[in-house]
Amino acid sequence: MRLESIIQLIQSMPSGKSVQRSARMLGVFALMIVSLNGFAAADDAADAAGIITPCDPFMDPNCVGKVELRDGRQFEGRLVDGQPTGQGVMVFPDGGRFEGYFESGMQMGRGTYYLSDGGSYTGFWVRDRLNGPVKLRDRDGNLYEGPVVNHRAHGRGNMMFSNGDRYMGEFALGLAHGRGVMIYGASRADNAGDRFEGQFQQGRRQGSARYVWADGAVWDVACQMDRCERSGLISALIQDKARSPEAASSERPRRLR
Repeated sequence: MRLESIIQLIQSMPSGKSVQRSARMLGVFALMIVSLNGFAAADDAADAAGIITPCDPFMDPNCVGKVELRDGRQFEGRLVDGQPTGQGVMVFPDGGRFEGYFESGMQMGRGTYYLSDGGSYTGFWVRDRLNGPVKLRDRDGNLYEGPVVNHRAHGRGNMMFSNGDRYMGEFALGLAHGRGVMIYGASRADNAGDRFEGQFQQGRRQGSARYVWADGAVWDVACQMDRCERSGLISALIQDKARSPEAASSERPRRLR
């Protein structure tokens, strides 16, 4: 019964104290009922507005959700024909995580792969493999920029080591290999700012090279399995003789890195 009908019913009742008391009680009761109905209708409207209609990512290509694939991977994003497509996040069983673009279930385009040990690869992916120059940060905090092959530094690139050393040159299978320049960082104490120019073999200095001290002095050196010694006795004597006695006496003792 609507509120207007209830008011009309009360007004049509005969006069009398008992009747008026009953009418007042009926009116109060009617107002309570109407108010409760109004609150319930408002609650129902709010609930209807907050309802999220679930979707099935395997069936609806416009559905964005988190699903577990058959091989144990967990994907958050869109699926087309059951395959991850577009921007998304893939979590692998070993704890690794890829954030980037997918096409037909494979990593395609720019993205970052976060390793479970704390390292990461950022670059351009083609069919789940990195291609071209990338930024590679390993679990020790070393940062490499350059080309990779099978997720390893390979070709000409730069490596900034966590201890402050910096290498610019050739890499193979993740190690300095070929010709390059190593500049030693502040953690090297007396050798901070020194520069080695020469050949590397599997991450170690090897063969004839130049060692340039931070103050500009240059030594010819010979290296074997990363241990270097000054070479060229005649040129060394000429260099030493060219220095003034005052410079020689004030020069700090030199120890090759």
